[in-house]
Amino acid sequence: MERIGFVGTGAVGSTLARALDQAGFGVIAVAGRTPDRSRVLAAELDGCTALDEPQAVVDATDLVFLTVPDDAISEVCASLRWTERHAAVHCSGAHTVASLQAAAGAGAQVGACHPMQAFAGSGDVAEHLKGCMFGVEAEEPLRGTLDHLVRGIGGWSMFLRSEDKVMYHLAGVIASNYLVALAASATELLQSKGSSRDDALTGLMPILRGTVSNLDSRGLPMALTGPISRGDIGTIQTHLETLREQHPDLLSLYLELAWRTVPVALERGGLSSDRARELESLFKRFAVPE
Repeated sequence: MERIGFVGTGAVGSTLARALDQAGFGVIAVAGRTPDRSRVLAAELDGCTALDEPQAVVDATDLVFLTVPDDAISEVCASLRWTERHAAVHCSGAHTVASLQAAAGAGAQVGACHPMQAFAGSGDVAEHLKGCMFGVEAEEPLRGTLDHLVRGIGGWSMFLRSEDKVMYHLAGVIASNYLVALAASATELLQSKGSSRDDALTGLMPILRGTVSNLDSRGLPMALTGPISRGDIGTIQTHLETLREQHPDLLSLYLELAWRTVPVALERGGLSSDRARELESLFKRFAVPE
């Protein structure tokens, strides 16, 4: 399948189309809800045309990526005419290939190919996908085709069954979305002492980058630093007392994360079993009643 098309030219679709084009795969047609955005994207891709209607993309191509919002996948798929020569692929991390039942019923191959990456806007560059894990759900021969495309743009495939998708998506949400929420909570603490939100985030960015860099270079559990990794009970107690007095809304969050940090610290080797038990006793004393 060499003729590739995209229905949906938002952040994910635009970035993936650019990556495929740069890798030499033939993205020849795109269409989206915003015609101007589609024309701009098509102009960046070699031999690509922005078409007015999604059906025109399907008619002109063999492999169609439906990079539309998750809740629209089934509806958009059902609105299009598919044939046995087609493959319909969505890029949702949470939805299974069941969302493409309309295409499957017409004899098309169906699959999902989700990049485990954070997309903040349609201007994301193709390099954003280098080294990226893609959750691929498809039967052969489409599975092999998608793996070939993924490897061609510098990514790698994690092959999934439909029943794996929720857990896969949960992992991405915790690693990405909730990291932003944690950064917001840390920023809130600095703001309470007079910092502006922007300055607080700027001040936290080096330690955030350093932590991600340590995870990349040293892995788990060796990337862990901080008072729990050292068994510094006095520091942890001061944290808990301060939160209880000044930020009780963050106490439960801190305790939950602290509980989950203990086994990582034990595995790392900087925390003894005796210290771990002392920490857990401390956590219980500060636990918020349900």
